[in-house]
Amino acid sequence: MTLEKQFKILLTEMSQSLTVQDVDQITELVDANELGVAFENFCMQLYERGATCSPEQLVLIGSIGTAMNINPEYWERLETL
Repeated sequence: MTLEKQFKILLTEMSQSLTVQDVDQITELVDANELGVAFENFCMQLYERGATCSPEQLVLIGSIGTAMNINPEYWERLETL
């Protein structure tokens, strides 16, 4: 499965922790082939909204971020359930 597909599934799973505007903006970035920017934005919005992730979601976030060479600081501050 591609990183984009994995990220879209994760975004759908986590969409209730974000605003509709956040999800729309992140989706637009993905559609514009700005996957890295979309991922960074996703992590920042989760953090700013105080969202919690399941341990499995956090592992997936880390896996996607690592595969895209994103700075781990984006997801290391996220909280699990």
